[in-house]
Parts: sequence; structure tokens; C-alpha cells
Amino acid sequence: MTLAFAMTKDEWVEVCGEALEAGGIEHFHPLEICDVGRESLGTKLYQPWKLRVPPLHLIHNAILLCRVLLDLRSSRRVMPVRVNSWYRDSSYNHRIGGVPRSMHLTCGAADVVKAGFTPSEVADMLEAHPDSAQFGIGRYKTFTHIDIRGMIGRSAPARW
Repeated sequence: MTLAFAMTKDEWVEVCGEALEAGGIEHFHPLEICDVGRESLGTKLYQPWKLRVPPLHLIHNAILLCRVLLDLRSSRRVMPVRVNSWYRDSSYNHRIGGVPRSMHLTCGAADVVKAGFTPSEVADMLEAHPDSAQFGIGRYKTFTHIDIRGMIGRSAPARW
């Protein structure tokens, strides 16, 4: 039996950072992948919760997604890609109304904004990616959702 243990934020930064470096990933930090330690305000009462770091076996998914995001960063013209939401633990995903099988639970999804481009333009760039048949792409008013569902064994493509 394998015992799961909760990593600290610093342990996650070290382990994930080493994996990102070994995978040749630049421009993304382990804390972008998991927004550990974020606190939220409830409607009237202060309701803090701490997000958990992803399980170690999900780092591979994060690296695959990083590669797609790096391609997005350099598409049309090189501009930063800001991640609004990446990994979500199941408790946080439920609290914010995420779907039960959200790709965010796998480290295989991110809600992003590319500087200087509209969400629709970002979605178009992702549609033009050579692996777009493996993606889920969601077009929203203020961001674009990208996930790598087909690369990690889920049915693809998906568009909304």
C-alpha cells in the first residue's frame, strides 16, 4: 500500500521546479500550476481554505500542458501567457462550481490570457496548433480554456 502525503508549498516548488527544468520548460513557475495557499472570501463570512498541491503523478500532465502553452506564447508574436486557473483539487473545484470530471483536476487544463490578444484570437491560435485534435478549447469572454484531454487518455476534441 502506498501512503499519500501532503507536500508543503516549498516541497512542491522544489520537486515540480526540478521536473520543469528537466523537461526544458521555461517561463512557467510551479506555483502557477497550483495556486497553493490562496484564500477566498465568502459572501458575508471570511471562509479561508488552502488549496492542496497536485499529486506527484500529475507533474507529467503539467509538463505536457506547459509545452502547449509555450507554443501559444510564441504563436503569431511572442507575448506572455498568464494562467488564471490551472490545477484544482476536488474540494476547491466543487466550491467554485467546476464540473466533477474537470480537466483542471488532472493538471491538464488551464484558463489563460495571452497579452495583446483577445480570448477568441487565443482560441484561434490553439485551433491552429498541430495537436489541436487532442485539445479541449473553451471560448469565454475574458479568458480561453485549454486542456490536453486527448494527450492523457480522455475523449477529444472538445469545443465550447
